Amino acid sequence: MALPRNRSYLGIAKETRPTPGSAPTAVAATDYIPYTTFNPVDSIKYLDDKGLRGSMAEEYDVLQGNIYSELELGGDVFPDTIGYVVAGVLGDVTTTGASAPYTHAVATLNSQTSNGQPPTFTLSDYYALGTASTRQFAGVQFASVDFKFTADALLTYSAKAMGYASATAANPTPSFSTVTPVPAWTGVVTLNGSTSTLLADGNCNIQRTVTPIFTVDGNQRPYQLFAGAITVGGGMTLVFESDTELNLYLQNTKPVLDIDFTQGTGAAAVEVKLHMTKCAFTVAKIERSKDYIELGVTYKAMANTTDAGTSAGYSPIKVTLKNAKPSGTYA
Repeated sequence: MALPRNRSYLGIAKETRPTPGSAPTAVAATDYIPYTTFNPVDSIKYLDDKGLRGSMAEEYDVLQGNIYSELELGGDVFPDTIGYVVAGVLGDVTTTGASAPYTHAVATLNSQTSNGQPPTFTLSDYYALGTASTRQFAGVQFASVDFKFTADALLTYSAKAMGYASATAANPTPSFSTVTPVPAWTGVVTLNGSTSTLLADGNCNIQRTVTPIFTVDGNQRPYQLFAGAITVGGGMTLVFESDTELNLYLQNTKPVLDIDFTQGTGAAAVEVKLHMTKCAFTVAKIERSKDYIELGVTYKAMANTTDAGTSAGYSPIKVTLKNAKPSGTYA
């Protein structure tokens, strides 16, 4: 009997980062992420035996080489669970507040102690097969998160990650928070110090390379999943009313860009804020595909000390989350 997609669920838990050369220790799910897309795959390098044996044949055997996992995750942005993904890419998390709502400022981790390596997670994928039909991916290192916002839709994201080989585990019992996803219209945009009401749609992509390092050490698994440097960029479609935004491109102004999504009040208040202190417009194109004129902008955020976290140094972005998650949840 075919397995129903709708009975799937995804658990996540912060783990202790594995020491290079050692296997990660999977941990049971402590939280659950609603999603619309989750595509995990164990990536195995197969090695062909093509040694000539006096026959008109090409391949005689296939052997397993190295193995790691690749994961794609996406859906609507929930202001509490999106913190795992953002912290998994950026790494530096500073939490303030004595009670809900707590504020989490997330920036690029530059700590010497961790060599700039962000936290890792265990993802638990239940796919409705029955007893012990949860597949755990341990040592997961997030490589990117791409926020997408359109005025008439929900705020969404897509993320990519890499982990170690999966293994089956007992099924966890899911428990989802009551926090709702974020309509994009709730966002307030501040550009070059002034509130802007011209943003129609856009995206903000935070990414870094994650490289599996393999060594001759008697193991199929990677020696380490190494996270490289952070880059941030994206695009915006703006209603064109004057040359103000076009001149930011023509004059290489590098404005401050804030896109701040908030909803709720009191302890139930939530926020997802994308703050880029130094944002270069690399393309600004006047577009006439509609009855009114738009400006298509491509931007990239420059590293600066203002957006850095407690590990100091430089960061191209600071993401602020407000929710009921206490200190220590994400990193």
